[in-house]
Amino acid sequence: MVVGSLAGVAVLFELVSLAHRAQLESQLHDPVDVMLGAACLFVFGWGLALVAPRVARWFAMFVAMGAAAAAAVAAKGTESAYTIPLLCVGVAAVFVVFASYRGDRQERRARTA
Repeated sequence: MVVGSLAGVAVLFELVSLAHRAQLESQLHDPVDVMLGAACLFVFGWGLALVAPRVARWFAMFVAMGAAAAAAVAAKGTESAYTIPLLCVGVAAVFVVFASYRGDRQERRARTA
């Protein structure tokens, strides 16, 4: 839980910081790269949610918050091309949160059987 929180807050801080300083283009290079990152977050986050649901849940919650905030900042600033890809990162993180609740429920069922 603590590991997921720390990692999620680090991603949140980095995304919002890059968006605030208008450095998304220089650091992330292309909106397609952000979409690929969202796909990787979804695939690997889903697996993590099945193995360690609490870690994945806290990580994904903070990533979703950071992606939404960064998308809002990017939409208001000069890098509006990154708004939709950052929102996709947030949606992928929300799916990981839902998967972590499912994984937690399966884990409890296995312990009681």
